[in-house]
Amino acid sequence: MWEDLKVYKQLDKADINPTFKKFGNTLISLLDGYSIDQTASLIKLFRQVNQLEQAVFIEKDKGSYNLKVKTSIKPVDFYRGHKFTMLNIVPLGDIMNNHRRTSYPLTQEWNDLALYLATRIKTEIEHYFQKYNSYDKIIDRRKEIEPKDFGLDNKYELLIYAAIKTKKKELLNQYLDKKMSRPVMGITQSEYLKPDNQEIDEKSFLDRLKSFALTGDFINIEKEIAAVGGQN
Repeated sequence: MWEDLKVYKQLDKADINPTFKKFGNTLISLLDGYSIDQTASLIKLFRQVNQLEQAVFIEKDKGSYNLKVKTSIKPVDFYRGHKFTMLNIVPLGDIMNNHRRTSYPLTQEWNDLALYLATRIKTEIEHYFQKYNSYDKIIDRRKEIEPKDFGLDNKYELLIYAAIKTKKKELLNQYLDKKMSRPVMGITQSEYLKPDNQEIDEKSFLDRLKSFALTGDFINIEKEIAAVGGQN
């Protein structure tokens, strides 16, 4: 088993990218109910549950053997339409309570690693997803999601949508204020290299949401979201 290995056999540099491609294909073959998007540096395994996209992202550092595994929970109608946008970013190590595990080496034992990660997805990760698989659950467990600092883990965006979908006026205004005070988001390498040419003016969009949120006008808030969704 991969987790019992003490020594890894490195891949030749020329084999890293082809192996990464095979690694993604093997992973998706081991999972039921997921779809895959893949680039030369990123694997996204995802499914939709209750209008939420639950995703596992596996990022390969450029020119490196190391893989970083993170999870994302994102509204399917999120206002940024790039398919590799991540929200509520949580590293696999945090979910497993193994904070020292920050990366996984892509080596000649890649097939064993694929089996190991597929098992983690079907156990720890899906258990984690189950806790937040509806907007009501997200609001109920919001204290577990609210960031302790302003990192780049894109949590307020998910909380804003949850407050909208559950019509929580006070929470919505609170989360919008937090988001608007520091609108920068963490992005994937794929978003940086190939930005979405349909991206909206985020500040104007949030300003419009805030104007409706002040009076609890959820009808017009939903219209704004629908209009943006039509652009993406």
